[in-house]
Amino acid sequence: MSSATKLVIAALWALSIVGAIFGTPQMPPIPFTLKMSFTTTATILLLPIVFFGTFSFFGPAQSPLYHPKLARFINTRYGEHACESFLVRLKPVLLFGVGGVLQGAVGLWQIYSSGGPPGAYVFDWFFISGGLAFMLAHLILYKRKAVGVFPTWALDLPTPPHTAAPPMKTTLRQALRTYWWTLIGIAVFPATILIGGEFFKIPFEMFIFPFFGVWFLAAWPCLSRKAPYSFWLVALGLWLVGWVYLSILMQLIHTFLA
Repeated sequence: MSSATKLVIAALWALSIVGAIFGTPQMPPIPFTLKMSFTTTATILLLPIVFFGTFSFFGPAQSPLYHPKLARFINTRYGEHACESFLVRLKPVLLFGVGGVLQGAVGLWQIYSSGGPPGAYVFDWFFISGGLAFMLAHLILYKRKAVGVFPTWALDLPTPPHTAAPPMKTTLRQALRTYWWTLIGIAVFPATILIGGEFFKIPFEMFIFPFFGVWFLAAWPCLSRKAPYSFWLVALGLWLVGWVYLSILMQLIHTFLA
């Protein structure tokens, strides 16, 4: 790696850290300063970790900043694996994580020093949660030997990662026969929301994590390239149809009870 590349990487890290530390006090105050419920607070704090952690585990095994065509363009001009090598050494996902944690920590200290209300702490904890989520995503992608995160060029691969052929996709009929069970959550979740909220008065926040769970499960065959994109369209159709027939059913129930 050249001295210029090292300088660029060091400068990007320095700018991120300095911006997180000294830029936070310049941010306008958060208008939502009222005390929040425990469920809402827990949802806000845990959602980034659940979202980024799940996506990095089930999503493509590559850096979010990596693109095969861009890598091919850069590698042609600057040498083999130049793009992948730069991303591995820059560690952009980890960089975002460190910046988020620092910004949240400085914001917490700022609120504490000024005697801010309890609700104001939540949003800076959200920055810390987001930073930890990016760190977790970096670790998961590294363990998965993702392109642009792990030095894949050091592995004994028959072809470079960005030129390797993707796994063969099955037809929609085959995918539905094999992965039909991943669509169960999408099909029944509208009923769960309506019945749970209408009759059992379950807070809406309680449905946020299950919502992401059923959607990730339904998207997993497509994300892992084991099913065609039409499988995802079927999932969307099930979701929309579920809301339509349940809305009609709820109207009939209310009319009958009235």
